[in-house]
Order: sequence, then C-alpha cells, then structure tokens
Amino acid sequence: MDVCLVIKQRLEELGLEQKDLASAAEVTESYISQMLTRKKLPPAPDRTDIYEKMAKFLKLPSDSLPKSPRCNVLRS
Repeated sequence: MDVCLVIKQRLEELGLEQKDLASAAEVTESYISQMLTRKKLPPAPDRTDIYEKMAKFLKLPSDSLPKSPRCNVLRS
C-alpha cells in the first residue's frame, strides 16, 4: 500500500481532516492536499521529521510511513 493511500485511509478511520494533519506535521494544507491527490510527491523517505509527525498524529508506528512505497504523481 502506498503512502498516500495509507494516509487517506487513516484520516478517514480517525475522522480527521487534511488540515489537522497539516497542522500536526507543520506543513501547509495545500501540500497535504496535493500529496493526497498525487499532484506532489510525498516527502523523501529520509525526511523522518515529517513522517514521524504524521505517524504520531495518525496513531501509526513511527517507522510505518517511510517504509510504504511512495505514491506516483499524476501528470497532466
């Protein structure tokens, strides 16, 4: 399962919104939106600072997100 799908599903399961994740990860809501709609790549696997914040907020193991395959960006 790719990072984008994991994040989308977890937000839905927890009843949370993209803006909540953006705040917790200290990134813009636009960045989260673009990442989840595959218009922007998720952070590189070595950006553990962002992934740790996202995982903590989503109540996932801290190393689970960077180990997920990265989602592909849709080209227009």
